[in-house]
Amino acid sequence: MLLLWCINPWHTAHAQQKDVVDEFAAWKGILLNTRLTQRNSIFTDLHHIGKSFVVIRAGLTQHLPYGVDVTAGYARVWLTVPGAKDDALKRNERRPWMQVAVPGKIGRDISLGTRVRYDLRFRQRVVAAELQPKYDLTQRIRLQETLRLNLPSLQTGQVLPYIVLSDEVLLNFGKYVTHNTFDQNRLSLMLGLQHKDLRLQTGYMHRFVQSATVPNRYTSNHNAVVWLFYTLDLRKQEHE
Repeated sequence: MLLLWCINPWHTAHAQQKDVVDEFAAWKGILLNTRLTQRNSIFTDLHHIGKSFVVIRAGLTQHLPYGVDVTAGYARVWLTVPGAKDDALKRNERRPWMQVAVPGKIGRDISLGTRVRYDLRFRQRVVAAELQPKYDLTQRIRLQETLRLNLPSLQTGQVLPYIVLSDEVLLNFGKYVTHNTFDQNRLSLMLGLQHKDLRLQTGYMHRFVQSATVPNRYTSNHNAVVWLFYTLDLRKQEHE
């Protein structure tokens, strides 16, 4: 289902001779999960894509039965200014958010996780490529599916290699959404290494993004991705 979302906007864009621009950048990210108790943890992450955005996010997670996690938090985002000649990340966005993550087990070494995230986006208004003091409110719903395949036959010591295939569809809605209900699609393939509570993932992500300000304009983003994940379990320290 999600792959259809990824493929259809691309083919539709070319079939209707829409303006598609290719861009290349590196996506760096650090994701930290601090486990406080059996039921609660704090999630924080930092992401940076060259000329696209910087986001700092934090949230409180409630761990429910069957591995279901519910998180609510706040994010601070810096973006480029649409229409501006420079690529400075100086447009502000303030973003309360919440999500539900549901794990799924397919086989011994294969898992399929589903995440639904809601973003309440207060984005700084732009008029004629100039930033304004006021903010516009839009909303966004995001559906992500992640398939992970562990490779135990290639394990070295305590380092477990794995492969991750992920697809996420992002849809906008609200008063200020005029032509870009489809926001973007993110399709990625990565190789990961896990050592206890530390994971490193690197690979490729294709982000097909529709412009929020210019009708019929899309950006085909080719991103080299490096993400570092770490789980800090304070419960272990308490027991020790």
